[in-house]
Amino acid sequence: MRTRDVEIGETYIASIPQRLPQELRRPGESAEQWRANMQLHLVRGRRITVTVTALGDQPDTVIVSRDIPAGRVALRLTAEQGAALDLAKGQEYEIDGIVRDAHGRAIVFPTTVFHTIPARWLHPADEQLVLQPDTEHFHRALVCRNADGMTPAEIDRAAEKALAQLHHVRGLTLEDPNVDHSVLTSEADHREWLRTAHLAAYDPRADPDAVVLSQ
Repeated sequence: MRTRDVEIGETYIASIPQRLPQELRRPGESAEQWRANMQLHLVRGRRITVTVTALGDQPDTVIVSRDIPAGRVALRLTAEQGAALDLAKGQEYEIDGIVRDAHGRAIVFPTTVFHTIPARWLHPADEQLVLQPDTEHFHRALVCRNADGMTPAEIDRAAEKALAQLHHVRGLTLEDPNVDHSVLTSEADHREWLRTAHLAAYDPRADPDAVVLSQ
């Protein structure tokens, strides 16, 4: 999308590329920024739901928020709590860890992270996305690398496994529309396994259509 078409407060689908821009691969200047960049790294090549909160400082960028589950929490102790635990006075204390219920199950708390991303990554929430060329290239290259030296029977089994994965993620989309993009990547994997199935013993060096991962 273009920045002028983005509405503040609206929810969009952000298509995250496999390779993030350099500025989004840095650790960040604060713990919050480090956490946000790490969360963005974890969703490379995927489709995520975000809410636009503001326009970015850089041209053609937007600030978006998204909710993610957090398993760890930090609790700042009051002076009375510190005294009850016989801790030294005059200092502040914080407990960091996982909260569990009476049955020992970890309780997950929602947390919000903010990203500054290019507006062109945004799509309307109801838009049907297509696989980005660089993402399809990446998945095809992975299949070519994994198929190196495999026999036709082994490739057939890998294609069957890829088809089972495709059926699995298609089922997940019934409950989570964010999995739609995983359907596209699973389709790319399955197509590439089927393409190599007609070859004898697969060798990407002898396959003129093979895709090779860049170093």
